[in-house]
Amino acid sequence: MKCKLLLSILMLTAFSKVKGQDTLQHENLKSVVTLSLLSPTITYAPRYNAGYMHRFANRWWAGIEAGYGNDATAINMTQESGNEFFFDRYRLIEIRPEIFYSLRNNAKIKHLVSAEYFYIHHTDTQIRNRYNTGNFEYSFDSADYKRIKTGVNINYTLLFYFTEKFGLLTKTGFGMKRREVTYTNVKNPVSIGTGYNDDESWFGIYNYLEDAGTKTNANFNFDMKLFYRF
Repeated sequence: MKCKLLLSILMLTAFSKVKGQDTLQHENLKSVVTLSLLSPTITYAPRYNAGYMHRFANRWWAGIEAGYGNDATAINMTQESGNEFFFDRYRLIEIRPEIFYSLRNNAKIKHLVSAEYFYIHHTDTQIRNRYNTGNFEYSFDSADYKRIKTGVNINYTLLFYFTEKFGLLTKTGFGMKRREVTYTNVKNPVSIGTGYNDDESWFGIYNYLEDAGTKTNANFNFDMKLFYRF
């Protein structure tokens, strides 16, 4: 009986020591790099997004993500023949600073809430061959297009560990955005009727390609990323 008790105590002590070492080793990993799986693929504004996160306190992280895309780097569905979403001079730059708070620690899954600011600068030419000002709609031969999108999101993030350092990050968020679209150097504009103003009705997909002007409405955010922690 004494031998069994002693053996149980030794096994429990050894397990606690190993568990403590694993937890300490895991918590010493204070930096994370990420690569988005969705931004270059399932989007009408394809770009490559990479990010960096750093834990500066027990539960607090700071991060930043940057993205870039153009017609030459695009690999998604909008590259099919006859696409009407972007053209040869497509270019997009994005930046997203973010602050995270860890809800609870888990060996396999980490739960984070965060607040982020985002800025997108998107330029192109000859978008859709028409644009709407809200009062009038025009067709044209070509035009220079610019979209500036800014806003804030509150996000919920999960980190799923495949190994001690490598895993999958999912992010879901909701917030507000302000979008300013301008058309300049319009060639041969022709009025084709009275404009309309059905701009997204809070949620939409690609009306930003034809609706000129400034709009403020809701923003939904979802992404999946590979991450490496070190």
